[in-house]
Amino acid sequence: MQWWEIYVQSPESLSEIVSEYLVQLGSSAVVVHEMAELRPQDDVCIITTPEAVGWVVLQGAFPADESLHIHIESLQYWLQQLARRNASPPFALSYRLLQHTDYLTQWQHFFQPLLIGERLLIRPPWETDAVDPDIACVTLEPGLAFGTGTHPTTYRCLELLTEHLPAMRGPHVLDVGCGSGILSLAALKLGARAAVGVDIDNQAIAVARRNAEFNDLQHCVRFAHGSWDVTEGLFDIIMANIYLGPLLQMIPPLAQRLAPYGFLLVSGILETQEEAVVQAFGAAGLCLRQRAAEDAWVTLMAEHAGAGET
Repeated sequence: MQWWEIYVQSPESLSEIVSEYLVQLGSSAVVVHEMAELRPQDDVCIITTPEAVGWVVLQGAFPADESLHIHIESLQYWLQQLARRNASPPFALSYRLLQHTDYLTQWQHFFQPLLIGERLLIRPPWETDAVDPDIACVTLEPGLAFGTGTHPTTYRCLELLTEHLPAMRGPHVLDVGCGSGILSLAALKLGARAAVGVDIDNQAIAVARRNAEFNDLQHCVRFAHGSWDVTEGLFDIIMANIYLGPLLQMIPPLAQRLAPYGFLLVSGILETQEEAVVQAFGAAGLCLRQRAAEDAWVTLMAEHAGAGET
């Protein structure tokens, strides 16, 4: 069967709803290219650049059947309405014929194994080479929308996890905005005893649950639809890789859920937003312990004020 590739350049804040709509229209999968720009005139029409901060390109595919023109017209109209409702810049839309290629095999061109430091490997299921027993390995199945660890916001979270989690004694983990489940599963592979992941996107929860099964971790992780308030108890590690607005609202209640000597790891923050987050830490009784920055993004690690004093 022939396929038409569909490309949508979208503000990152609206990418989840656009991805969901592409799936509803019949796209077999949706690839999220972060910090990306669409250049329809080029053979390689997606470029990744720091100048595209806040933008993503969503790549989908529709079968080349009698419904194709209806799907494209529906998508064009829907994107126009979405931009108008959200006072967003216009979405860029492009499509072209993909010949003699199984669309789903295209995952293999951009999802390559990723080594985080010397302790953690993220890889797709078609990579089956033996892994050093000292390396924690997480296998992620390509899904309808997911994170693979390459974006600075996720990568720096994983890096800080590999640095601090192994020294803890079987911590309990909460992952807010879990997406593919990558942070929860990595924490478990690095020694966490149990994890809870929550996300407001049902699609993400389905993908995360499949990824847990891929890694035989379904018995020590629970993925649930919703936010932090659908969980109970204290957590030794809380992670939130989300946008600034909801993050600032969550910091006070998350501080209440943080165990006395645990840490809160937040990401998805631009450097220009860092001061607002640090102030929110202070108001919630937390203090900044460590930061990591890359390509205008910053990841912050906080703990209860006084927790690090001896």
